[in-house]
Amino acid sequence: MEYLFIILLFLSFYSYLIYPLILFVLARVMQNQWVQKNISPTTSIIVSAYNEEAVIKEKILNALALDYPKELLEVLVSSDGSTDLTNEIVSGIEDSRLVLRAFSERSGKTACLNRVVPDAKGDIILFTDANSMFPSDLLIKLVRNFYGPEVGLVTGGTKYRSREGGKDVTGIYSRLEQWTKRSESVISSCVGADGAVFAMRKSLYRPLEVNDINDFVIPLHVIKQGKRVVMDPEVFCFEEPSKGDKKAYRRQVRITTRTLWAIRRNLNLLNVLRYGSFSFFLFSHKVIRFLVPFFFTGAFIFNLFILDESLLYVLTLVGHVLFVAAGILNMFEILNGRISTLCKFFLTTLFAQLIGWIRMLIGIKDTIWTPQR
Repeated sequence: MEYLFIILLFLSFYSYLIYPLILFVLARVMQNQWVQKNISPTTSIIVSAYNEEAVIKEKILNALALDYPKELLEVLVSSDGSTDLTNEIVSGIEDSRLVLRAFSERSGKTACLNRVVPDAKGDIILFTDANSMFPSDLLIKLVRNFYGPEVGLVTGGTKYRSREGGKDVTGIYSRLEQWTKRSESVISSCVGADGAVFAMRKSLYRPLEVNDINDFVIPLHVIKQGKRVVMDPEVFCFEEPSKGDKKAYRRQVRITTRTLWAIRRNLNLLNVLRYGSFSFFLFSHKVIRFLVPFFFTGAFIFNLFILDESLLYVLTLVGHVLFVAAGILNMFEILNGRISTLCKFFLTTLFAQLIGWIRMLIGIKDTIWTPQR
């Protein structure tokens, strides 16, 4: 039981602490940088939208104003059955580079991409959301990563700005996730992309299942075609943080459910003999991370049975209880601070992942949802 407890405790923190340390070392001894040079391929920006009347005009004007040759840029709005003024607002913007694809019935973001991507004119396709704003030099910095033929997809990151004053409020988890992707990229390929800002060679796009989580599955398709997926830290967008813990929780449940389905369909990518270091990254970054609810709970249960063996196990149990208590107290706003907030985030994530597992195992597939700002 002691050995099992130690193993489960180790696995509970592996993806968040141990794996980043392993990457830190590997990224310094196994560097495989890709070449970046200024190029100007034809590029299509696909903006996925559903009832985005509050932000769609700002988004379109932001995209059209990017520093990039006008004749090489297309902005394509994919409106998934919007019932507000989204379509009217887009139609009212006069610019030959702007194309509206308005679908009368909702079919989900992924299904719309399957219909829109084949019609895009660009050799490079940039996927983004209606509430994600770009710095003016984004395209210049993004497309230079496609200079070498080995790179098939490039992702950036999201910087979150407060509504008052525009202060950077990007959380620890988001920063860790971006650093992890960057380190994986330096070695071979990163796991997944940031759905608000990632681009690929159009020739590599493959039709998706309607419940596929596109920013995870599209990169997997690129890997299967023998190309690299890389993260460039100089490529980023700006967003306002989501409002409320409940919305973040529901989003995490949906992401977990769809990601588990994607892993289930792409288990062959865990074949290290074929996919090398990427298989290790996928296993460490995603598979182990989504199993943490079971490791964390199992460690607590085994800890109860070995209390008499050593004072150390009493201390680990106390630490376990304090961790959970701090998170719960933060949820009810009784305790505040960075540590308790981190505990709350971890607990919320674990519970959302557990619900995601249940939903996947009983066959629930998310295809349509409403963005909540």
